[in-house]
Amino acid sequence: MTGLVLTPREEFEARVDLGGMLPGMADLAKHKIGYGGSTVELGELFDVSGSANGRLTIEGGGRLDRVGARLVEGEIVVKGDVGHSLGSRMTGGAIVVDGSAGDFTAAEISGGKVAVAGSVGAHLGAAGDGSRRGMSGGVVVVAGSAGRRACERLRGGVVVVGGDVAEEAATDLIAGSLAVAGKLGANAGRGMKRGTLFLRSADGLASGFHDAGDHDLVMLRVLVRRSPELAAFLGKDVTKARRYAGDLNIAGKGEALIVSR
Repeated sequence: MTGLVLTPREEFEARVDLGGMLPGMADLAKHKIGYGGSTVELGELFDVSGSANGRLTIEGGGRLDRVGARLVEGEIVVKGDVGHSLGSRMTGGAIVVDGSAGDFTAAEISGGKVAVAGSVGAHLGAAGDGSRRGMSGGVVVVAGSAGRRACERLRGGVVVVGGDVAEEAATDLIAGSLAVAGKLGANAGRGMKRGTLFLRSADGLASGFHDAGDHDLVMLRVLVRRSPELAAFLGKDVTKARRYAGDLNIAGKGEALIVSR
């Protein structure tokens, strides 16, 4: 399943805006894209090969912004790094990046899956500029670390980070799940109303979280069956976790579950 393949003609001298460039588009080489402060045809920057079948591969990354923005279906694979707003507001399909990504990765998505082999910048799965709604559905997996305010105003979906997460993660989180395998930055979960954090340590939680002790939670096995991404984080046989309730400073009903491996 090769699909369409984009190969950069040369190193980019300016930012490339690939928003609106989706798998299956006809006459892709003639599609207008932003390049610095101008508009050019995609074929001026990329060699286009293969045939449209729902898969789009970009051979080499770099200064590529808004890759997969508003993706509805199909798959986009990037062999390199990308810039800001990867997959923003996508509703379906899949995006795979074998490098790192910039700020606002998976911002406001409501479906589909985003997988990043490296790290991401600030505002992972969060609300975009001027918006009050973060990610509401879908799955995001980041093998590396994430910048500040990851999952701010999250409203649904599953986010798994294999490395560390910087300060103020899960601020004003309303629903959904964030799992962090590494260290948690300061003031995480401030203003959290509902939802669940899966952590290895309580260090970094906001002051409004209260230690509710150890619990035997059968529902963890249910989550493992429903989500392979959480299964990889939690392990197949986990039922025990230390629970922290919060953010109690705003009468929140969220929780942070500390799960060891």
